[in-house]
Amino acid sequence: MTTNHLPASVDAAIDSRLDAYQNALFDLLRQPTVSSTEGDMDEWADLVGQFLAEFGFEHWKLIETNHDPLVYAEILTDPEAPTVVFYGHYDVQPAGDEADWDSPPFEPTIRNGSIYARGAGDNKGQFSAHVFAVNALLAADAFPTVNVKLLLEGGEESGSPGLREYLDTEATEIADADLVYIADGPLHRSRQPTLIYGHRGILMLQLTHQTANSDLHSGNFGGPVPNAANELVEVIDSMQIDAGAEIAVDGFYDGILVTDTDRELVAAIPADDEEFKEELGLTHFASDRPYNERLLLEPTLNINSLTGGYQGSGGKTIIAHEATAMIDCRLVPDQDPDAVFEAIRVHVEAVNPDVNVNKLAAYPPTKTPVDTPAADNVKHALTDVWSEKVVELPLLGGSLPAAYFRNVNELADVPVLVVPYANPDQNNHAPNEHLDLDCFENGIRTSAAFLGRFAESAYT
Repeated sequence: MTTNHLPASVDAAIDSRLDAYQNALFDLLRQPTVSSTEGDMDEWADLVGQFLAEFGFEHWKLIETNHDPLVYAEILTDPEAPTVVFYGHYDVQPAGDEADWDSPPFEPTIRNGSIYARGAGDNKGQFSAHVFAVNALLAADAFPTVNVKLLLEGGEESGSPGLREYLDTEATEIADADLVYIADGPLHRSRQPTLIYGHRGILMLQLTHQTANSDLHSGNFGGPVPNAANELVEVIDSMQIDAGAEIAVDGFYDGILVTDTDRELVAAIPADDEEFKEELGLTHFASDRPYNERLLLEPTLNINSLTGGYQGSGGKTIIAHEATAMIDCRLVPDQDPDAVFEAIRVHVEAVNPDVNVNKLAAYPPTKTPVDTPAADNVKHALTDVWSEKVVELPLLGGSLPAAYFRNVNELADVPVLVVPYANPDQNNHAPNEHLDLDCFENGIRTSAAFLGRFAESAYT
């Protein structure tokens, strides 16, 4: 497979090493690097560092934090050359019930042209593409005049506390970056190559409510005694219009910045809403507004879970004395998660002051201007490799810790781009997570082609 911008020697190096790259990825996937459990993240981080050294990153180290260690590696060619920071994460989500997997989650298996394992797409298979691209360029004696820095964290699936701690310092290792490049998330569902200029933020919160000091008989007490579940539902209902199509919290929409260019990008995204509705088994969407517009340009308030009262089998006629709701809000630029939380807290207190509101976690949204020159190098590399038109998204619907790179003064205006390499049905966070082999190979070639084009950048 020869691309328009990769020397034949690099293509040949990738072809000849694909089996070795796959085996090395399998070694990574066998490690149950679940950051939310009591695993030895220091040992796993060291294994990641050894993996980087094996494939060409001679200079690597662990950056210790009060949480999970970061793995940093670099290849420097010229102080005047452009510098890219490839960011990724080596931790993974828990596997869940292994009975839901068709093969063991930490025993990588190839089926139907895909690698099945926890972390295959999120994120080991994606960040390793950068590593193998570097290795192929070195093997072909075609490494361009660029500076490559790799920053891998071990706590992305647990809120990125270590990365945030690091980025709140001077972060001297990466402060000279001209671009932060993140291979994460899925391709557009058309499977066309995808470039994303930012991501939605997230606010996770919990509502808890208690009325009486125990559940009560609904016949003996029903009517005069308040039901915690009923009252909590009333509070949640007061926050929404048309089942969540609009948010009825004063101040919730403050700060939102959507440009005409953003709307033009969204309008150009391939879409067949009716076909997608059928695929998902839906009778309707939450609003009449176009799917991509709702997903990428508007914030949400979403109920994750709602519990209260009897949860067992059969019936039990009680008045629930406790109820809990878990809620997430997906936020768009330039909403402030703290301000949104405060708006929700004030709203809930006004409706029912006995309901407690607790913030669990938050990531701010972030976005790079779509006219950034850095995007041209990425788009050309994607077109070189995938031979298809690039789908450009103003935002990733999900959330990443990318906004925290802005905490480093020198990176406040540096472009941060998300370039997913994983198939749209990768099942990340779910059973049978998998990375298609063609996406894995295309990811390697894309990173290699990008570095060649990045070396020619005139904007740094």
